[in-house]
Amino acid sequence: MRKYNAPRVKESRGVQILTTIWLVPFIAMVITLWLGYQYYAKIGSTVEITFESSAGLIENQSPIKMRDVTVGIVKKISLSEDGKGVIIRARMNTEVSDYLNVKAQFWIVHPNVGSDGISGLDTIVSGSYIELYGKKEEETTHTYVGLEKALIDDQAKGTYYILSAPNSYNIKEGGHIYYRMMDVGRVERVGISPDGKHVNFTILIEKEFTNFINNKSQFYARNNLNIDFSQGNLDMTLAPLSQLVNAGISVYTPSHSLDHNYSISKNTIFPLYKNLSQMKAKHLGIGGKERVYQLSFNEPTTKLTISSPIEFRGFQVGYVTEIENRYNEQNQSVESLVYALFYLEAFQNENRLKELVQKGLKATLSTSMPLIGSQFIDLIFDTQAPSKIQSHGTYEQFPTIQAISKPNIMDNLNALISKLQKLPLKELLISTTQMIDQNKKPINKLIKNSDKTIKGLNRTILNFNNTINNLNKLTSNASLHALPDTINFALYELEETLKSIQKLSSSYDGDSKLSDQLSVTLEAISEASKSFDKINKMLDRKANALIIGDK
Repeated sequence: MRKYNAPRVKESRGVQILTTIWLVPFIAMVITLWLGYQYYAKIGSTVEITFESSAGLIENQSPIKMRDVTVGIVKKISLSEDGKGVIIRARMNTEVSDYLNVKAQFWIVHPNVGSDGISGLDTIVSGSYIELYGKKEEETTHTYVGLEKALIDDQAKGTYYILSAPNSYNIKEGGHIYYRMMDVGRVERVGISPDGKHVNFTILIEKEFTNFINNKSQFYARNNLNIDFSQGNLDMTLAPLSQLVNAGISVYTPSHSLDHNYSISKNTIFPLYKNLSQMKAKHLGIGGKERVYQLSFNEPTTKLTISSPIEFRGFQVGYVTEIENRYNEQNQSVESLVYALFYLEAFQNENRLKELVQKGLKATLSTSMPLIGSQFIDLIFDTQAPSKIQSHGTYEQFPTIQAISKPNIMDNLNALISKLQKLPLKELLISTTQMIDQNKKPINKLIKNSDKTIKGLNRTILNFNNTINNLNKLTSNASLHALPDTINFALYELEETLKSIQKLSSSYDGDSKLSDQLSVTLEAISEASKSFDKINKMLDRKANALIIGDK
């Protein structure tokens, strides 16, 4: 009997590879290959970077970034062969392959807590990472020596300047730059100059303040404490806490220079002054070419210190860099070798300085502050004994002359005290006391007699004043003033009477005796009249002349 609805099975007559059961693994394989291709297409070259330490980097976790974009990952960290550093092997992305050349720079960014704040704050959560800086060129190398500090980016938002000073003045990286007490930048680098003679500072002035910096600008280290007592007012300013630890730098630019184009030439190095007072001092040739000379002194230099100034006609033209003292057994004295740095541009150039030495320029010790006695080196002319700069081993020797000893204020004060001490003040005081005791009674009697004498003089002066008053009253009497007029009138009448008698007698003979007597009488009366005229004039001029005389 035939069965219905039974399945029919077709017999396979060959091997079939592509079946629906293989479709799922095939698709999975395609996806895997695609992902693999994407992964390997993104992976670039492997680089090796040498650092002093790993600074918190972790294998297969710490990224490599460029402008905050992840461009690689740290794959392996191992010690260098000499054990003095670590080698970081990192896989870079292909997108930065063109930046892997000799201009590429790597450094580690990690959290750092300092007095100026916290740097690398983003690494507290994400961990340390490596920062890449480079310029796009053809890929050339895969081995690098990493930087221990962040690279100064010349494309930063601001301008970099170089300062130079004899020492650091406690200024550290991260310190602030101030212009008119406004924060305008920061200190990026502090390091010793290649020749080892200075400390160089690289500072960044933010872009909005760069127009306040020109070749007339001057820089000085800010004081932690400023005290000003000018015009009778006490003004005390304490620096911020960050400056107390790291110190800061202030910049002074003359106001008139802001209106002119005082551009800064390339490779300009600004001097950094120790403080505001040093900046205000007079300088010549600072910031130009320099030369260290050796100076020999056979006199005490105990008050000459390193950084003591070298002055020429009141201007600072250098400073002392080193002092060596040695004992001279022959003359039993201490000789001093002083190494001094000269600003050659203060004398135009080195050849001009040598010409001045040939004309008598020499170095001598001088004292700037008599009370303290601090010394400095002064350059003076000694035309009586011209000299020249001589070679002396490594350094050239600058001629010196012994200082002329001048007594200062302290010497004069000591001499005065010595003279006062030699005075017999004690004996003089004892003798004076004894003399007063011995002559106490005579002195008292003399004082009493002096009082009596003064009283007698007072009475005499009073009597004399009374006499003068009485005389004034007498001479002021009206009758006394009228007396000369009365006498003159009487004489006039007498003269007229005699004239009448003369006329009467004229009738007699001229040789008569009466006539002669009358003539004699008239002459006597005329003389008397003249005398009374003189008296009258004298009384008119001085009313009391008859009493006190006409003197």
